[in-house]
Amino acid sequence: MSSILAAAFWLTLPAQAAPDPALIPPVMREWMAAEKGIGSIKVAFQQTRTTPALKEPVSTSGRFWRMTDGRFRLELGSPATTILVFDKETVRLKESADASWQTLKPDDSRVRIWMKFLSGREMDTESLTNNFTLKVTQQEKSYITVAMIPRPLLIKKYLRQLDMQIEPGGRRLLGFRVVQGDGSTLLLNFGPPEKLVGDLAQLFRPQ
Repeated sequence: MSSILAAAFWLTLPAQAAPDPALIPPVMREWMAAEKGIGSIKVAFQQTRTTPALKEPVSTSGRFWRMTDGRFRLELGSPATTILVFDKETVRLKESADASWQTLKPDDSRVRIWMKFLSGREMDTESLTNNFTLKVTQQEKSYITVAMIPRPLLIKKYLRQLDMQIEPGGRRLLGFRVVQGDGSTLLLNFGPPEKLVGDLAQLFRPQ
């Protein structure tokens, strides 16, 4: 899971002075507003990772279920080899197909970022922009790319840039790319969110 967690590294950065909202690109403001009312969803994604040492990119499929009450389930691999489950009280992690389930504290370093990203705990959407300069770098009919450039020099040593590819009108996030200081990249391409209905309690059990 360490490779996909890099995509959410930015959530752990200390907050700086909040920027003027006018400096946030309109498409990003629209996306943040849409996220607040999206409800319970399931989203499939494709993760592609490159490093200077890899001859070819490495791709893995994944999916997550996120409920409005804070519960979530994350699966990586097909069939799933890494599974993370949070039922509002307990965090459980299965790190490989043959591994046993582990019960973790919400602030465990292996899951802390996902707790913020998927459960909504301690998650203020606008605070995500506090440490970055934002600018639109590409505008097409089907997507707009917003680059997030880190401000603190220490962060720039490890994190060069983040790119968010958003559907016009802020309807949904299409892609998210991390460019690290050594040139390694992590790209997440998201499928359309599926609305969840019915009794889904079994999803949040260790199975």
